[in-house]
This record gives sequence, structure tokens and C-alpha cells, in this order.
Amino acid sequence: MLVGVASPAAKVAEIHEMKVEGGMMKMSAVLRLPLPAGKVVELKPGGYHVMLMDLAQPLKEGDVVPLTLTFEDK
Repeated sequence: MLVGVASPAAKVAEIHEMKVEGGMMKMSAVLRLPLPAGKVVELKPGGYHVMLMDLAQPLKEGDVVPLTLTFEDK
């Protein structure tokens, strides 16, 4: 279970999910992201992704951003 994310590039880093509800695309933070054994869970635009807010400096395409992922268990 993925339970947290942090980055020195931003004061706030969250795991977010995008989904369609009532015909509208909505985005919201998730506190826990299940990682089922043997299954692929992708972080990508339009689905689960990492949201960085209050950036230390502007980012541009191609920048490498370090992330620390926190897992509930092994």
C-alpha cells in the first residue's frame, strides 16, 4: 500500500486520482493507494499521479524531480 510521497521540489506532494463522475472529470487526493501483488499500478496523467504543489522553483519539461515514496508494509 502506497501511503505517502514527498519531494524536495515542493512543499506539498500528494497522490491523486482522476476519474469521471456524473460525466465530469474530477481529481482528488487519495490517502492510500493499494498495490495488489502481481498487478501493475501505473502513475500517469488521467489516472493515479503525483501532484506537486507550492514548488520550490518552476519546473520545465525534462527536469528530473526526486520523490520519496512511503509504503505501509513490504
